[in-house]
Amino acid sequence: PVPTISWRKVNGHNPSKARLRKSQAVLEIPNVQLEDAGMYECKAENSRGRNVFRGQLQVYTYPHWVEKLNDTQLDSGDQLRWECKATGKPRPTYRWLKNGVPLWAQSRIEMVNGVLTIHSVNLSDAGMYQCLAENKYGTIYASAELKIL
Repeated sequence: PVPTISWRKVNGHNPSKARLRKSQAVLEIPNVQLEDAGMYECKAENSRGRNVFRGQLQVYTYPHWVEKLNDTQLDSGDQLRWECKATGKPRPTYRWLKNGVPLWAQSRIEMVNGVLTIHSVNLSDAGMYQCLAENKYGTIYASAELKIL
């Protein structure tokens, strides 16, 4: 006999936007988002028995800014702390540029997980800075100017 087919998200609820097609044999999730990821289960049963299959839906996304840079003015000797924060899957990594040139850690300059810290800024630190957040799906840029008074 023709089986009855049902779908469910294991350890969660089916997304409200999910649709069933072709006599419920196809689960369609339009505009997939990170929260749609998870284990899904398809169950087919009739009077002769039942069968269950599970499949893992993994969702990957390009980076997206959560926190960007702002232009900053500091007095010579102050400390600069800028934080770039992006979401994405895989988790983005960060790089910094100053006036279009890669910025490297030095005695006064630290770069950790999207946070740039420059201790005791001076006139040579003034310029345009860019933070890059990247994963294998794309790169996004945020920029700001540092002025030293």
